[in-house]
Amino acid sequence: MKTPTDAIETLQHVLASAAHIAQALAGDPLLPRLLDVFGQAPGEDRETLVNILEREIDLRNLSKAAPSGPLSGLNVTRVNPNARLYFRVAESEPVPFVAPQEIVQAIIRAARVIHRASQRGVDLDAVWGPAMVEGYQRIEPEERKILLWYHRQVLKYLDEAEREPAL
Repeated sequence: MKTPTDAIETLQHVLASAAHIAQALAGDPLLPRLLDVFGQAPGEDRETLVNILEREIDLRNLSKAAPSGPLSGLNVTRVNPNARLYFRVAESEPVPFVAPQEIVQAIIRAARVIHRASQRGVDLDAVWGPAMVEGYQRIEPEERKILLWYHRQVLKYLDEAEREPAL
């Protein structure tokens, strides 16, 4: 039978372990970002995202712990910085008419993607520049001409937005 002293020692050990875990988590500068991005994920995607992370991290840890060579012929060596969690679907048909509200939402999304990337220290010119050039090379000259007009308009509208108060 445990004595009250044993119970207190066990409780102290549990509390010390919990404090150590909490301190380690609080000291990790990536934890707030992880929690923030998880909080931004659509609710219906969260369980799938956690399942993907669990599966991939389990595989990585099993691979690292394998005593002799790769696990099951698979050697998981590092994180893929270009991995994608969502399928991208490129339509080959002409884009249908876009309503003004859809344009507003697309502009807001694009601005936020670029802003988040720059906040995370991404060198947009070095990282995105070559991909943008390749993309522009793959479109027809007439499409590039319209795109050039569009970007000139974007600069004009950005200047206008700076001069006028927000709605």
